[in-house]
Amino acid sequence: MPFIASAPSAHKDTPAPLISVGMPVFNAGQWLAQAIESVQAQTRSDWELLISDNGSTDDTASIAQHYARADGRIRCHRFHSNRGLTANWNIVAREACGRYFKWLSGTDRMAPELLARGVAVLEARPEVVLVFGRTRWIDEIGHPMSLCELDFPVSDARPCERFLRQAANLSVNNQINAGLIRTQALRRTRLLADYPSSDLVLMAELALQGPFVLLPDELFQRRAGRDFSTPDRTPLQIERMYNPNALRPRRGQPLRMHAGRFAACWRAPITAADRFNALTTAAHLSLAALRRRAASLLSGVQSPVV
Repeated sequence: MPFIASAPSAHKDTPAPLISVGMPVFNAGQWLAQAIESVQAQTRSDWELLISDNGSTDDTASIAQHYARADGRIRCHRFHSNRGLTANWNIVAREACGRYFKWLSGTDRMAPELLARGVAVLEARPEVVLVFGRTRWIDEIGHPMSLCELDFPVSDARPCERFLRQAANLSVNNQINAGLIRTQALRRTRLLADYPSSDLVLMAELALQGPFVLLPDELFQRRAGRDFSTPDRTPLQIERMYNPNALRPRRGQPLRMHAGRFAACWRAPITAADRFNALTTAAHLSLAALRRRAASLLSGVQSPVV
């Protein structure tokens, strides 16, 4: 089903926007208006907003349609039932028309200058594939909490070095939430896969194509807590984000992540020499994870292969 524009002013001959904002949502009615209005408050107006509702059972769909009827830049799509996180996040990326793309959860908020600041960097530096600002955690009702101190730029010259920096250091993925990405670079990837931590693999795959710039200013607000952050959920809750009907977590998820890294290196648009170096880096990461796993088994402490 295509994304539908509800506003009378929306027209198929409207020029393609420079920026596409993809908003995957599920039962986000309590926070959705704030997320949409943070897009409408941007200092740049040349954007489209693609809202994909993953079969919500609250008032998410009606809220999205309300904003779409009033603003021709907003288009909506709805799955009749929950298809899982992967399908909902990927569809907004695949349907994007803009040169630059931004994922925005229906529970988060952008500073008014986020898109403008990101576009300025991407247009001035064609080698950069992603730009993001600092992220502040907010609670369920929007009160500000701490500034995230785990973000880092990825500015290494060689693809294998950028890949290593991402794969070895990324834990809290504000890059995918707060970042503005070159759409062309994103479409050279597999996008998100159907397992936890595939977002970390995606960011490492993007880093093979070019640097990530971290701006010094706070430009993004991300909700924290069990209903919003993956680390605060149980393994079964995480599994149900991807497979809503799951009865238990799937086994072998870390191994799928390692396989995903190898596949990312293989399909990346880089030279043969860079590909070899990236694959070697992925192999070293996998061997290091296996050694940690073996050490934990010998010590009697269970540890995942990550």
